[in-house]
Order: sequence, then structure tokens, then C-alpha cells
Amino acid sequence: MFKYIKIAWRNLWRNKRRTLITSASVFFGVFFAVMMTSMQKGSFENMISNMAKFYSGYVQIQERNFKETPSVNNSFTLSDELLEAIRNNKDITSSTKRIETFALASNDEKSYPSFVLGIEPEKENHKSGLSKYIEKGTYLENGSVDIMVGSMLAENLNIGIGDSLILLGQGYHGVTAVGIYRIGGLLDFPLPDLSKQVIYMDITNCQKFSSLPNSITSNVLMVESTGKISKVMSDLEPYIGEEIAIYSWKELMPEILNLIEGKESSGAMVKTLLFMIIGFGVWSTIMMMMHERRRELGVMVAIGFQKGKLLFMMLVESAFIGLIGIASGLIVSYPIFYYLYKNPIIVTGEMAETYESMGFEAKIAFSVSPEIFYNPAITIMIIFMIVSLYQIYYVAKLNVVKSLKS
Repeated sequence: MFKYIKIAWRNLWRNKRRTLITSASVFFGVFFAVMMTSMQKGSFENMISNMAKFYSGYVQIQERNFKETPSVNNSFTLSDELLEAIRNNKDITSSTKRIETFALASNDEKSYPSFVLGIEPEKENHKSGLSKYIEKGTYLENGSVDIMVGSMLAENLNIGIGDSLILLGQGYHGVTAVGIYRIGGLLDFPLPDLSKQVIYMDITNCQKFSSLPNSITSNVLMVESTGKISKVMSDLEPYIGEEIAIYSWKELMPEILNLIEGKESSGAMVKTLLFMIIGFGVWSTIMMMMHERRRELGVMVAIGFQKGKLLFMMLVESAFIGLIGIASGLIVSYPIFYYLYKNPIIVTGEMAETYESMGFEAKIAFSVSPEIFYNPAITIMIIFMIVSLYQIYYVAKLNVVKSLKS
């Protein structure tokens, strides 16, 4: 067996140019497939991370009807058992409570609809870095009675730091929610629509405003990585009662999921085209190699070389070509994209403004998930296995007399 493998290896280098060109086509196929997938997956992970950190989290616990009907009437109280399970779960990096409601924000002359978020200031800042959006004033402290207002909302109402803002809304079970609050900070978000309507207040203050003592509308969880989401959800599932539900970011942001799936489909089409080109290139090389050696193969069979062993040797030659290309592609691509994963490309100028206007960090991120590297390798090997069917057919139908005369 080893003797035939050794002969196959030597046969490769009888035509070095052809071997190197074919291996190079495989190398570039693997490299560009890895580059495309790494950049695409890194961008998606960055998008999900930004959205999860800023608003939804990777996992949310809500009252069962809140997702469809976001109202303070659909609130709940976290049980001690569930709180303990969250604290003891090592995959959960942060947990913060929230109240989400709506109110009419008014001064003496104008009124605008607003989105009110009751938060735990320190935990929220740890999760999303909310304090970095402070344009004027100071960030909320735990237990503060002040509020933070979007800069465009404050501008529309012609109010600033230290001014009072009246909030009028609907509390728990139709109770009138009304309060007057001092503005302690102005927030300037990349998304203008958010700056036009958002108001943040301490969760205790918001519970009083909404008549929700000890109740919340959601509990937001962050995990180490997206790969841990399913495990965290299954770990917490036994503690989820009938009145509450647990959701992943995919269920909370279906529009983002649809966007990612659409982009992945278009990327898969491009990679399919790339691998088809490589496949036809490999096939033409194998066909040329078989026809060039037709007389040689006929002589080998004529002197008693079994067709099975001859076929094995030919298949090993093809496998070597594929393995050389795959190995070199992975050896070159991994350190490059690992470096880019650790040091993403920071974009500037108009592109940076576009990223920031969508609420994302202005960088081109990369990923080094294992499937990014082994999927192209498996695809190339499948291509070589398909091409090898031609070799099997050619050797099986080999006519010794015609081959010797060729």
C-alpha cells in the first residue's frame, strides 16, 4: 500500500507546472471562500452584538403576552428561584431588569410622544455602554430621581439640563401615570429616531410612575457568545413559569435574522459559483492527465498491473493535489484572519458615518469560527471525489490494445 502511495507522490512531480497550477487554484478557492465567509460572519456577529448590547440582549425573559402586546399590564415579578438560577449560570455575563412603556412628554407649550425605559443604571451601562452617549449633563446613578432625555426630543421641547419635564401616560391596569422630573442628562444617539423619543429613568422611579411595585416588563441577559444562547435558555427553562416566556435575539429581532439569512444566501451563491469554477478546472486537469498517460496506463496493465491498484494510485495522486491546495490555503488564511479577528479594520470618512447612522461600530469585523475553515476543505474534497468518478470510469473502460497503439 505504502509503495503505491510513494509512486503516486512521485508521479505528481513529473509535471510540476500542472500540479502547482491545479493546487494553486484550490489554494485560492479555499483562501477566498474563507475570506468571504469570515468577513460576512464577522459583520453579522458585530451587528448582532451591537443590537444585543444596546437594546435586546441575547436573551430576554418577558411576560408571555408582552412580545405581542408591549404594555405595562403584561408585567411580571422574577421569582427567587429564577434569580438564583441566573446568578449561578456561568455563561451569563450580565443580567438587568427593565420597564418599557410609553408616555406623552410635555413642557409648558409643546408635547411629544416618548418611549420610556426604566433601567438599572449601573448594570445597563455595563451591558450597553449607555454613558458614552451622554452629550450634556451626567449619567444616572442607582436610585436617582432625575431622567435622561434624547437630545433631539429635548431640542424639540426647547428644554435642557436642570429643566423639568412632565410625563403623562397609562400605568398598571389603566391607572393614570403622571410625574414631573428633572433632566439630568441629554443623550445623543447615532440613530436620530431614537434621540427623538427616548427617555431613561431609574427602574425604581419608573415603577412608581407606572404603579408597578416590584414588577418589570423584561429581564435582559447577555451571554459569553452566541453559541451559548441555546444552553442558557435550556438551563433556565425549568424555572420559567406558565405566565412568563424566554426568547432569544432571533425571536425578538426577526427582521435582523431575515437580513442575515438573505445575505448568507447571496454569499452561498457566490461561493457555489467559485467552487464550480474550481471543479471544472480540476476536472479538465484530471482529464488531461489521464489522456496524456493513456499509453503508459496501457503498458502497465499489459505487463500485469492490476486495474484496481492502478486506479488506487491515480486516486491518491488526485487526492494529493487537493490536499496540497487545501492545506496551503488553510495554513495561509488562518493567521491572517485570526489577526484581523483580533484587530478589526477601523473605517473612516463617509463609510464610518454610514455605520454609525445605523447604530453600529465603524469597523469591518472578521470571524474565526471553525466552520469557516473546515467547510471549504470539505467542499473541495467532495469536488475531488466527484471528479474521481471520471478516473474510475476511464480505468475501468481502458482498452489495452488501443492504448498501446495511441
